[in-house]
Amino acid sequence: MRLKSLEIKGFKSFADKTTINFDQGITGIIGPNGCGKSNIIDSIRWVIGEHKISNLRSENLESLVFNGSRTRSASGLAEVSLTFENTRNLLPTEFGTVTVTRKFFKSGESEYRLNDVNCRLKDIHNLFLDTGISNDSYAIIELGMVDDIIKDKDNSRRRMVEQAAGITIYKTRKREAKLKLDATEQDLARIEDLLFEINNQLKSLESQAKKAEKYYEIRKEYKELSIELAKAVLEGFNLTYKDLNEQQQTEIDKRFELEADIAKDEAAIEQDKLNFIAQEKSLQEMQHNFNALIETVRGKENEKSLGEQRMQYLKERELGLRDFLGKSEGQLSGLEESIAFTTAQITDEESRLGEFTEKMESLKESVEEKRQIFDEKRVAIDTVRRDNQALQRKQFDAEKEVAVADASIQNIQRSIMQGEEEQDQRKQQRMRLELEKEEKEAELEQKRTDLTQAQEQHEYAKEQIFKTQEKAESLRNQLAEESRKLDARKNEHALLKSLIDSMEGYPESVKFLHNNPDWNQSAPILSDIIYVKEAYRAAVENVLEPYLNYYIVEDLEEGLKAVHLLHANQKGKANFFLLDKINAFSTANQHAKPEGTIPALDVIEVDARYRKLAEYLLSNVYIAENDEVLLHSNGAIVLEKNGRYVKGRYYLTGGSVGLFEGKKIGRAKNLEKLQEEILAQEEVVSELKAAIQTKHSEVADFSRQLKEDAIRKMQEEINALTNQTFSLQNKLENLQQMEENGSRRIEELRTQLEDKHHAISDVREELEQLNVQLQDLQNRTREAEAEYSVAEQEYNFSNAAFNDGNLQFTRFQSKVNSLKQEHQFKSGQLNDLKTRVEQSGVQLKEVGEQIADTMATLENTAALLVDLLRRKEEEEKKLNEADQAYYNSRNALAEKESALRLKQKSKEQLDHLVTEIKDKLGDLKLKLAGMKERMSVEFKVDLDAILEEARNSDATAEDLQASCDRMKKRLENMGEVNPTAIEAFQEMSKRYEFILEQKNDLVNAKDSLLQTIQEVEATANQKFLETFNMVRENFQKVFKALFTEEDTADILLENPENLAETSIDIIAKPKGKRPSSITQLSGGEKTLTATALLFAIYLIKPAPFCILDEVDAPLDDANVNKFTNMIRQFSENSQFIIITHNKMTMSTVDVIYGVTMQEPGVSKLVPVDFRGLSN
Repeated sequence: MRLKSLEIKGFKSFADKTTINFDQGITGIIGPNGCGKSNIIDSIRWVIGEHKISNLRSENLESLVFNGSRTRSASGLAEVSLTFENTRNLLPTEFGTVTVTRKFFKSGESEYRLNDVNCRLKDIHNLFLDTGISNDSYAIIELGMVDDIIKDKDNSRRRMVEQAAGITIYKTRKREAKLKLDATEQDLARIEDLLFEINNQLKSLESQAKKAEKYYEIRKEYKELSIELAKAVLEGFNLTYKDLNEQQQTEIDKRFELEADIAKDEAAIEQDKLNFIAQEKSLQEMQHNFNALIETVRGKENEKSLGEQRMQYLKERELGLRDFLGKSEGQLSGLEESIAFTTAQITDEESRLGEFTEKMESLKESVEEKRQIFDEKRVAIDTVRRDNQALQRKQFDAEKEVAVADASIQNIQRSIMQGEEEQDQRKQQRMRLELEKEEKEAELEQKRTDLTQAQEQHEYAKEQIFKTQEKAESLRNQLAEESRKLDARKNEHALLKSLIDSMEGYPESVKFLHNNPDWNQSAPILSDIIYVKEAYRAAVENVLEPYLNYYIVEDLEEGLKAVHLLHANQKGKANFFLLDKINAFSTANQHAKPEGTIPALDVIEVDARYRKLAEYLLSNVYIAENDEVLLHSNGAIVLEKNGRYVKGRYYLTGGSVGLFEGKKIGRAKNLEKLQEEILAQEEVVSELKAAIQTKHSEVADFSRQLKEDAIRKMQEEINALTNQTFSLQNKLENLQQMEENGSRRIEELRTQLEDKHHAISDVREELEQLNVQLQDLQNRTREAEAEYSVAEQEYNFSNAAFNDGNLQFTRFQSKVNSLKQEHQFKSGQLNDLKTRVEQSGVQLKEVGEQIADTMATLENTAALLVDLLRRKEEEEKKLNEADQAYYNSRNALAEKESALRLKQKSKEQLDHLVTEIKDKLGDLKLKLAGMKERMSVEFKVDLDAILEEARNSDATAEDLQASCDRMKKRLENMGEVNPTAIEAFQEMSKRYEFILEQKNDLVNAKDSLLQTIQEVEATANQKFLETFNMVRENFQKVFKALFTEEDTADILLENPENLAETSIDIIAKPKGKRPSSITQLSGGEKTLTATALLFAIYLIKPAPFCILDEVDAPLDDANVNKFTNMIRQFSENSQFIIITHNKMTMSTVDVIYGVTMQEPGVSKLVPVDFRGLSN
């Protein structure tokens, strides 16, 4: 796979569409600081899915869009496209070229595209999975990331090795499997709760379903009686319906006759209304014309008023113009005299100005002469002063050099003395360090021995803990199972108690007696006194079903008391066993026991006082294991063990067995049994909890024997001692090196001291000569300054005289100009005044003509207005006459309408009578419809169809009604019946089985997910360890290539036992150094160490491209050369994109893109290809 091109548009500083083409080899990106180089790297990060905005050096997504400059408006879209050639089919796609595009609109919308097709960010991540390309992969390295690798920030070393190992997909699968496992466990918990809830519902629904079946049998009989009643009732409807129909027809005929009279009157009234409307329109037209005449009169009155106002204005205007012309004659003569006087003044002042101009020319020549002499003296003194300053600088430099040399000699002497003292101190320190190192090595050996012993004890304790925990887990599983059984028993106990307390499934009469304080509440029901073994309950319940709701009373008197209570309260009927009669029962006529059966009396438990009742009911009942016994039952009643059938002498009943059949019999006894089972089960649970607690105590005891903290502390101590030993060794080597350097330094200082003494003697001689030259030059400077002062005084005096004359000349010139302006202004005033006088004469003549015209117009308007007022009076009289005729017609029409309303009232009374008859007919129909609807809704029977059938009996409607009421009462006594119970019970049973299957599927899925997680983790750990070992070997080789063969480096796993999470430690010892941590290395050494790790990974799994952003900044020239050679070597398999300021790095690239900002705030690219140039 090869990176082909990058297109940027509107992203950060790249306002215009910018394309960068990447070829094989090394591409360099250069440019000054702030020009936008790193924005290219940000764009690549962004397009391959970076979503952490701080990694893009921005505050929010909106700041990624070009924000405009002084000459450009802001962009609304940031778009970046990255194109790859899938040359080695690394990408899981059939396309040879793949383009990834990311867009962000300033409105907040964003999108990802693959080959210009919309996609998700997840699709892009899946595309680059395990290719070495991602927003946090080792394919993009910035200078700051070098420090992250050195400090192992966010476990960056491990992340790089994981990417090289290609286990990202395994980690993703493991994470997804864990999420699925959590969801599966939650689903299992929900299903357990659901199964428990459904189980409870099933128990209730079965009893409701049985009650519903009984209800439908009674309802069928009630339906037949109701149909017969409907036939009897409908026979009396016909006669009543016929009488009402004839009365209705008579009243309708009367209404038709009255309606004809009303229609005739309404037609006459409508004609009168038409005439009335025409009369109303004529009146409106006359009113409109009269209004128009009034408006005309008002208009002429306004016109007369405006004419009078205009006449007054014209007369005032004429008077004003005459007044202006009288005043203007005096103003004209005054202006002409003033202009003549100003002209004479201008002539006198111009004559005096000419004389003063000649005097100023003479003063100007004198000033120029003095200025020339002054300039010559100034040049001369400036030259002398410059020479003086130059000589003083030389003198100062010589003095400074002598002083510096003296100070340097003194410093060298002090340095020699200090160096000798430091050498003595280093020797003493070296002896102390050697002794301390021997002590630390002995202590380290002892600590390693102690660690081995502690680790053996720790492993034994871990093994015991594991075994004890396995036993505890087994006990916990057993406890969970027993707890579920206990919960099931408690739930069943609660449900059964609730059914007993609420008398669920019993008739209303039984419930009434049970809750009535006026009767013997201690009398039991048959279903409560008998307890049957679990295996035979359904069978025994089938044969006792008709008697289960019977009360057991002592004698007839007690039974009759209950019957009277039921009758008095209309609560239906109940059944009773009389104990005093039952106790006289004898079993002498009992049939012989059929072969292969069990007597029903043998599988029940009953109190002694009710034993005779049990014999009465079950003395001739036997339970069979199979169907063959039915052939030889000898007249006895035979039950199938599971309740499928009951066989008597002449009958056989049976079929499917309900899920909760057998639950009604022996409820009270079963409740007692359940309570005993709950107590026993609670004891088992308590014993298991105690056993688990014991195991927890054993685990705690073994845990206290664990040596993790001690081992960790020992390891830390050993690491600390190892580091201290390395540190002491480094210090000793450093001291030895410092001693050698110190000796060389002292010799160098003594040589420098001799050289300084020789050099300073020549400087002192030069300084003496400079002092003599400086004294001579200072004398010359004083003479030049005296001459300069005299010339300056003469020039200043001459210049002052010239300035005074020039000031007087300016005043004369200003006065002449002022007089000329005054002359010009007065001439203009004179011309304007003459023009206004001429215009006013013309206007006076026009005003006189307008006054004559206005007088004529006023006279015409007054005559016309008199004529209009006369017409107004005539029209007003006609309008009043028409208005009176209009109101007379309206009164006549109102009288006719009143008579019509009386007839309409009579019609309404007839309508009301017809409506009453219709209502009666409607009532009959409604009763019929109600009966029809009741038959349809209640019994789904069509009344029209059954009326065609003959009656089934001669019973009267009253007798049939009484029978229907009795059947309805029986239905009501049954209480509320769930009509959907049967269907709901069947559906709930199916749902229970379906959810049980779902539970089994989820259990299998959970086991599968656990196995998948273990397999994925094992595979990932194995791949990680294999890759780590290869990276370790490569790292050692690359490190020596970047440093020297004598330098050593290694990478280690900090916790090899935990391969899934262990971090990676780097040990580096370049150039004979022994640092306790790689953070103590120099900036260049850190960069080369991180680069060695990066290239060690590239040897295993090279990324398609590698971007290095100013990584070479800390390197010196020698290391830059090694760095670039290594890149050149690796560029055969990967493309390299380097952002750099280093000239040596620039010289090694194949293609350079220069980033510039010719326009402020807008980045541009300038490409240069060096591959075609010769060396």
